[in-house]
Amino acid sequence: MLMRSLENTKRQMIREVIQTNLENRARKVRHKRLRWQILRWAWASLMTVTALLAISSFVISRGKTSSSIAVDANAAIVHPLPAQRTDEPPVPQTPPSDVNLSVLPLSVKRIVIDPGHGGDQFGAISNTGLAEKDVTLDIALRLRELMKQSPFEVLLTRETDQTVTLADRVAFANSKKADLFVSIHINSMQPRSIRPLETYYVGASNDPQVLQLARVENRQSGYSLSEYRQLLDKVYLDVRRNESRELANTVDAELYRSLKPLNPKLNDRGVKTAPFAVLVGTQMPAVLAEVSSLSNADDDKLLKDGQYREKIAASLFEGIRIYAKSLNGTGKRGGAHNGT
Repeated sequence: MLMRSLENTKRQMIREVIQTNLENRARKVRHKRLRWQILRWAWASLMTVTALLAISSFVISRGKTSSSIAVDANAAIVHPLPAQRTDEPPVPQTPPSDVNLSVLPLSVKRIVIDPGHGGDQFGAISNTGLAEKDVTLDIALRLRELMKQSPFEVLLTRETDQTVTLADRVAFANSKKADLFVSIHINSMQPRSIRPLETYYVGASNDPQVLQLARVENRQSGYSLSEYRQLLDKVYLDVRRNESRELANTVDAELYRSLKPLNPKLNDRGVKTAPFAVLVGTQMPAVLAEVSSLSNADDDKLLKDGQYREKIAASLFEGIRIYAKSLNGTGKRGGAHNGT
């Protein structure tokens, strides 16, 4: 009896130990599963946050593009939504480089000389009554005569004291397919003690004196306001400005070098840009040279001297010749322009 009781007690104890072990094992398994669930949930949350941050960075960097993106926070899966169809933006183009004329077989053959003013457009007038229109025409005729022995063909926008609008001067140069355009003018400015020399090529300007001069020169241009606005676009876009600048540099330098010995107080104001109508509208390298000043009494006296005018004409010729020589050859008279 006693032995049976002990046996039952032992079995009962064994069952309790086994049950306890089983319960402990089951508890450990539950804890382990819970840990895995927590880890999986934490990992999913981390992936969701990471995806959200990546999307935010993408949207900010692209300036909030038209492609919308939705995020399923529970599944941590990113779903791109269809973007509205838009036209592809144009492929950015590389800005055009300056034209290197050394790679082109260019030459200067035909030159249009423009004596400023004329007819009922007197231009500047000195205290002694000397008119700009008469001086510029005389210099232009002398320049044409000097060029007769050169390989250049020379045309004048006017050969007599006649009225020619700025628009007609431009149209003449363009229709003749000129290689260069040189407009001759005489300045008038304050103070009268100034004896300026300056040469212009097409471009904008903020100089009040230059703008005032442009207003005076453009006053009888023959262009309507809308036409002139269209022409002004070329001030900023036309690549021929580069060659016009080079021509202006050579002409201005030669004028100063040649005239300084005869006019010691000559003030070289240099090369400048200005929106003169004859420079804006012409389709070839073009300059406007203010070769002297009628407001100065000494310059007025010099301009009445035929030899001084001849020197101005010779200086313009030499400046043009130096520029032409800098290209790939000066060619022969007429060249490709024969018959046009």
